[in-house]
Formats: sequence, structure tokens, C-alpha cells
Amino acid sequence: MSHRIVNAVFLSAVLVLPVSAHAAATKISDPAKFVADVYAHLEKVKDYAAPTDIYSPRLAALFALDSKEAGGEVGRIDFDPWTNAQDFQITDVSVKAQPVENTKDREIVTAKFKNIGKPETILFYFEKAKSGWQLDDMQAPGGDQPWTLSLILKYGWADGK
Repeated sequence: MSHRIVNAVFLSAVLVLPVSAHAAATKISDPAKFVADVYAHLEKVKDYAAPTDIYSPRLAALFALDSKEAGGEVGRIDFDPWTNAQDFQITDVSVKAQPVENTKDREIVTAKFKNIGKPETILFYFEKAKSGWQLDDMQAPGGDQPWTLSLILKYGWADGK
């Protein structure tokens, strides 16, 4: 009898491992809702990180380039682009989608929020792929130091930071 139990436990573990070892890929059907959901998590959970399987091939390649060139160090991105900071306390979030003129395959999502009381605006540039929407770039157009994610990943900070 105990031999059957051991076999059953082993078989169950073997069948469950492949399912739990690979989390389902993030699928974005509505960019504005996705961005709003990320910020809802950021408001509630202090160690939340947005999924990293959401990038377009172009942006994913730039993250890989930055990682390779950093040689195991931090790299050119030393802050969380979603919060525009290293530390965060997100409040007063509003998210708005804007279609891109003459196409249904790209969309700009604007997130406005306060981080530790400071107003922030982040623009998210999405493009539609066969698998759903993918994040192609991010930008903080105002504030003390405006930035575009793809440019930082490839070229660093223009002011030599």
C-alpha cells in the first residue's frame, strides 16, 4: 500500500512541476486597463514589479543589450520606470488611452499619479502583435529630468548621469 502512495505522490509531482515551473505569459487585451491594473497593484503592494514579458521585441532587445553591456552590474536603468523613482508610495492614479492617428495597431496610454506626494506623468507606447498588445516604449515627458526608456537603455542619460 505504501508503495502505491509513494508512486502516486511522485507522479503527481511530475505532472504538476511543468505547469508550475512556467507561469502563463502576460496577455494584454486592453492597454489602458493593463496600465491601470499595474498601478492598482503598486498602490497596494510595496514590492510589486510589473511583468517583464510584456515588451515588444524591440524593447526586449534593448533591455537585453543594457543587461549585456552592464556586465552583471545595475545597468543604465537604476530606477523603476513605472514609478519614476527607486522608492514609491503611489496615490491618485488616473489612466487615459489615446489612439494613434491613422492606425488601430498602436495606442498611447497616459498615467498620471502622485508618488510620495509628487505629481508624475508616464506615457506608455503600445503596439498590437499577434499575441496581443505589447509595450514598445515609456516616457516621462516632464519633471526634473524627462526621459524615454528606449533611449536610456541604449544610450544612457544625455546629461551624463
